[in-house]
Amino acid sequence: MLWVTLALGSALFLGFYDIAKKKALTGNAVLPVLFFVSITCTAVLLPLFFLGKIPSLSLSEHALLLIKAAIVTSSWIFTFNAVSRLPLSLSAPIRASAPLFTISMAVTLMGERPTEMEWIGIGFSLASYLIMSFASRKETGHFFTNIWILSMFFGTFLGSCSGVYDKFLLQRQQLDPLAIQFYFNIYMACLQGSGILILRFWQRNNPNRKRFEFRWIILAVGVLLVIADRFYFLAVHEPDALISVVTVIRRSNVLISFAGGLFFFKERRSKLKFLAMAGILTGLFFFGLK
Repeated sequence: MLWVTLALGSALFLGFYDIAKKKALTGNAVLPVLFFVSITCTAVLLPLFFLGKIPSLSLSEHALLLIKAAIVTSSWIFTFNAVSRLPLSLSAPIRASAPLFTISMAVTLMGERPTEMEWIGIGFSLASYLIMSFASRKETGHFFTNIWILSMFFGTFLGSCSGVYDKFLLQRQQLDPLAIQFYFNIYMACLQGSGILILRFWQRNNPNRKRFEFRWIILAVGVLLVIADRFYFLAVHEPDALISVVTVIRRSNVLISFAGGLFFFKERRSKLKFLAMAGILTGLFFFGLK
């Protein structure tokens, strides 16, 4: 199935994106990084717009993409703040919890019922997060009361909402994948730029606010995200694509992200971390079985 191959391509580049994002965010102001990532994504796609490759949209369709931009920007604010403060070997596995939220929304909003295999996947995932809570105490304190871990979970939940919304845009509204990718990045840049202005005004007299340092790796974050999203939108656009399975495959990027945290950022290794990681991957495997 073509959409499975596309989802795997998205996972590959998403893993490298996570590593570059961690490097860009460490010790840096978050909102300007978000802004420059969105600007980079837009700039990469801009030549296609001038070549006439990106279809025009109606006013109502632009409104739908503005909603998507608001959801993704909100998700980024939570996850980018968490990534800047948490070890990547912790934040990446938490991000892999997206299938839990996707299936939950499918059950409550769409009347779907998880298969037996999906319930097994849920069980493995929940057990793995319990193990991860013990593994992370020396680095973050109590796992389930750490504000940045909670922030990562909430951002992941919003990301899952965006994934369900993507299926609506691509399969129900029949929007072009490239048009979605181009216009929603423009709207995200506008929202994030406005957020920067508001934040600067609000914190103008705060000498302790975190300063922004431009790093060239920020541009790489944007480029890697464009490639990962291109594979992703093409996968979801396929008529027989299942968003829950695409989400599971895409979250296999946790393998690259987890390894990057250990080897590039020299984060703490422990047997419990590896055990939790194995449990999460096992959960992902069962999520993908139909």
